[in-house]
Amino acid sequence: MNNYNKGTFQNTYDGGNGDAIWEFLNSERAVTMMETATYLYRPAVEPLSNELEQRFGSVVREDRVKQMIGHMVRQIVEARGYRVDRNNVKIRREDNIFKRGTRYIA
Repeated sequence: MNNYNKGTFQNTYDGGNGDAIWEFLNSERAVTMMETATYLYRPAVEPLSNELEQRFGSVVREDRVKQMIGHMVRQIVEARGYRVDRNNVKIRREDNIFKRGTRYIA
């Protein structure tokens, strides 16, 4: 697991659960979900919604936290050789905490 390059998300990361969210996103389970979504030509964050909310509660619904999660996901998938295909892809499920996300390709 690489270290997270926090950039402009330093305060959000330090403000709560940053370490735990980073650790979860680097777990084999989360990486598998992100890679499967990518294979299915969907945003990598799309399948993470339910588990993030179960593990971390309503804090993951905050806009800045969701942005940080997207920033983390990008670093994780790019480290595995994926690159951005398209930004701002609409996520169709109403109950998903993410309304849009980035789609990656190998």
